[in-house]
Amino acid sequence: MSLWEAIWHIGVPLVAVVAMTVAVFVAFSDPPDKFFRPSGWQWAWVGLWLMMAGDAAVGSNRSWFERAWKGAVALLVAVAVIVAAWRNYRWRKRVRLADDSAPPVTRPSRSDA
Repeated sequence: MSLWEAIWHIGVPLVAVVAMTVAVFVAFSDPPDKFFRPSGWQWAWVGLWLMMAGDAAVGSNRSWFERAWKGAVALLVAVAVIVAAWRNYRWRKRVRLADDSAPPVTRPSRSDA
């Protein structure tokens, strides 16, 4: 195995798994208001994730190592997105409840008419 093959077959997957592990850590540690939904060209990342998850699940003629690292990366991406979205949802709900405090209740005056 040449150096370039080793980098491509071992180095790239290792970097991808480490990067997605960092993404999961960031999803847990960043403030929830920094979460954003993809728009425009950013939806391409969803397509790439689906392709990677598909390769991991049913990748014909792929080595077990390639299927394993693609599955690990797809799982870590899914966990990071779900955690970030859930934290953002809870944060937005909490902010909305704090802003929509009930106005003071006043009783209508009784008129004996």
